[in-house]
Amino acid sequence: MVYDKLVRDKIPKLYESEGKICVTEELEMEQFANKLLETLDSEIESFKKAFNAEDDELAVKKIADSVEVFYAILDLIGVTKESFEKIRLAKCNKFGGFEGRILLKEIVDKK
Repeated sequence: MVYDKLVRDKIPKLYESEGKICVTEELEMEQFANKLLETLDSEIESFKKAFNAEDDELAVKKIADSVEVFYAILDLIGVTKESFEKIRLAKCNKFGGFEGRILLKEIVDKK
């Protein structure tokens, strides 16, 4: 079966332990970046389906997969998880999170 998709590092070994043969290649950086974006799109779509189906367990697994892809993207652009977390927390401190479930409907200039 042909896959042509980016997989986690240990996946080929897992299949090989089942007696299967995996044909793989190491991607150049530009190809890797493109495949990461494709994978992120796919994982987010899978998450949406699980979330809409109210399959919480699968939704959480898809979030974990998406986070792993985000971490790979951060690594690709030279940002550590720690640096990213500082940025995320600074934005959260400045702008807040989403706990309030606020929908901004309109902004009107004062006259």
